[in-house]
Amino acid sequence: MGVLWHKVWFDLWHNKTRTLLAVLSVGAGAFAVGAIFGMSDQLITTMDSSHQSTMPPHINIVLGQPVDRDTLLNLQTVPGVEGVEPYNSVMVLYKLQPESPWRQGVIQVRDYEHQQYELVQLRQGHWPVSKDDIGIERMAAQANHLGIGSSIILKVGDQERTLKFTSFIRHPFVPPPQFEDLAFLFMSGQGLERYGIPNGDFNSIYVRVTPYSADYAKEVATAIKDKLAKQDLRVVAFTYQDPNRHWGRAFMDGFVLVQEMLAILCVLMSVILVYNTLSNLITQQTNQIGILKAIGARRGTIVGVYLVNAFIYGFLALLIAVPLGAAVAFGVSRYFLDLFNIDYNQFRFSNTALVAQVICALAAPLLAGLVPILQGASMTVRQAISSYGLGGGFGSSWFDRLIENIGRLWLPSHYATALGNMFRHKARLLMTELVLVTAGTAFLMVTSLNSSIWVTLNNIYARNRYDTVLRFSHLQRIGQAGVLAMSVPGVQQVELHLVQPASIIKAGQLVKEAGIGTNVEGIPAESDFFKPLIVAGRWIQPSDGRALVITRDTGQKNDIRVGDMVTLDLGELGKDKWIVVGWYDPIFAGGFNADSIYAPAEALYLATKKYNQGTQLIIRTTAHDGPFTEEVTRQVKNLLEDRGMKVSYSETQSAQRSTNAFQFGIVIDMMLALSVIVALVGGIALMGALSIGVIERTKEIGVLRAVGARSRTILGIFVMEGILQGVLSCLIAIPVSLLTSPLLAEALGKAMFGASLDYGYNWQAVGVWFGIMLFISAIASIVPANSATQISVRDSLAYA
Repeated sequence: MGVLWHKVWFDLWHNKTRTLLAVLSVGAGAFAVGAIFGMSDQLITTMDSSHQSTMPPHINIVLGQPVDRDTLLNLQTVPGVEGVEPYNSVMVLYKLQPESPWRQGVIQVRDYEHQQYELVQLRQGHWPVSKDDIGIERMAAQANHLGIGSSIILKVGDQERTLKFTSFIRHPFVPPPQFEDLAFLFMSGQGLERYGIPNGDFNSIYVRVTPYSADYAKEVATAIKDKLAKQDLRVVAFTYQDPNRHWGRAFMDGFVLVQEMLAILCVLMSVILVYNTLSNLITQQTNQIGILKAIGARRGTIVGVYLVNAFIYGFLALLIAVPLGAAVAFGVSRYFLDLFNIDYNQFRFSNTALVAQVICALAAPLLAGLVPILQGASMTVRQAISSYGLGGGFGSSWFDRLIENIGRLWLPSHYATALGNMFRHKARLLMTELVLVTAGTAFLMVTSLNSSIWVTLNNIYARNRYDTVLRFSHLQRIGQAGVLAMSVPGVQQVELHLVQPASIIKAGQLVKEAGIGTNVEGIPAESDFFKPLIVAGRWIQPSDGRALVITRDTGQKNDIRVGDMVTLDLGELGKDKWIVVGWYDPIFAGGFNADSIYAPAEALYLATKKYNQGTQLIIRTTAHDGPFTEEVTRQVKNLLEDRGMKVSYSETQSAQRSTNAFQFGIVIDMMLALSVIVALVGGIALMGALSIGVIERTKEIGVLRAVGARSRTILGIFVMEGILQGVLSCLIAIPVSLLTSPLLAEALGKAMFGASLDYGYNWQAVGVWFGIMLFISAIASIVPANSATQISVRDSLAYA
């Protein structure tokens, strides 16, 4: 085996370009697999384990008014309730500097020493005890560069009160500051008395149920609502949590879906690259195989020699890919986990990613290389030695003659040669094109996915023809609230909507509601402020009576079709029969958004007897830019609160759009980065195929130079061949991506939004990919071809 091992070493060391390309081909796929699977594994497992460690409640209930502790603890007698923890949550205005504008915050009050659910953690200072103690969520503190002792100015009625931070606290269920400018603050019960909530009363409840299931949690929530309604206590909203899945998974699941799809594509491309590399090596060394067989080498020996080559390629690739993939996976995971308020400082490998990389780098090359190796080892001595490696045989078929005629008619002679060379080895061309088409399709799919997200966002906000929303703590009269709001300069039109907690009953059974509980919202006749995405039936019409528009998810889960009659349970206000006239898709459904039922306002007034009253003021302003609507909203809110109308929540459309754009912009940026990785793998594929092809035709280059061909002409032949291959792959990738992109957009929409994305193909990306392919094609051809032209005619003809 000494001679054979010497051949292995010679093939690896004395053909460094081929070895480097083979290692890069395998390494690119292994790196992508390690980075992508490592990110997916570390993100999901860490998010879920962190979530589970905080004892998340199954139900979060917001009440319409403060209630004493004993009344709330008595809810533990409701069947299915495992435990109850009352707490307070109050919206406030704050600023960090006297000259700064007011910003929104949430004050939360807990029994910090006896927490049961959604555990908050003290990170610095001490728990709020006295009325002047105040803590801040640690992410908000970091974003605003605050320290213990920093000042905050709170608005209490018409007064301003300055306090100093005494603690930094981690809350597991808060949106990152980059997602939403909403600071979470922490006080004692004594401190909250300034906001009208007596110490010992609470306006929110954490509840866990047993045995847990999503459907059973909703049944228990309904029972709790009914029990409170009998005591004339109103439930404003329910929030449901899966105790095993982190709430941020709503944002990450779609991202992980795209990640894993691209990882699989990278593995397939890596396998094809290895096949191409070894197939080219066997083709190039057929005369050597003939000599080995002539001196007595057996088929198994020859197979072993080339399998060792494949294994070494994979092993070297693994040495490069594992640390690079692990570093990228850890860095990206740490960035995302930090956004979701999860500490992740200890570097670790993902076992899942490591196994996938070993398979990709070691097993895949051996399996991929087995076919061309067996084919080469099966040649007879005569077949092997009679091969001269000059591409004999081209031009014998009708297709070859067609290519020659096209080249002769439309291209200069040396470019016509390039066109013929491109189709000389059709199997090799097919495999190379398969990699390039896969890379191009993946790139165009991901960029079209990004376009679809932006199209969806644009369409959502185009349907919302209002600029700001204010929600009241208590019912307000349309005349009073509307007249006051219209008196503010910049307000063009207002609507006051009645939002009433409700449940749907079909055939005597409570339906499995989608999202966060259910509220029924009354839409005034002829209103053009808002219209959701209708997917079945129609939207509410002025002539409608007791008509409802529900979510598609609710309809599908409970077999409620358009035209069906259901019972709308309004608690203490009674039950009535209503007809379902439409389904809509609630984009951005999930942990932070409620799925409303929509009904005509007049019909809801008749059912509730709350005529001309409402809890939600919708405002359209004369201009629609962010600063203008923010200022108008501030003025309206101040005026209403000065007249005793407590506003519990306000948000402009521009602020919400900015939040959504940032949320999904992160995912979009990461997917673009992944598409670049795929493009890199495709580029290496083309570079490898062309470079090995140039090396294989070194003898041919010598012949061309011997008959007087200039170096520039030879370079032009190989550059044109590479460009033609790149252009052909683009022409195939475009129709393939047109067919596959809508499917991916549909899957991602369901995973991230709970609804279909509005699809938009990214035609600009087509031009970008053409540019990438032309650049890579030129570089991949010029570098090895230029090296080959530097070899003398004698050495070129002697090349083996």
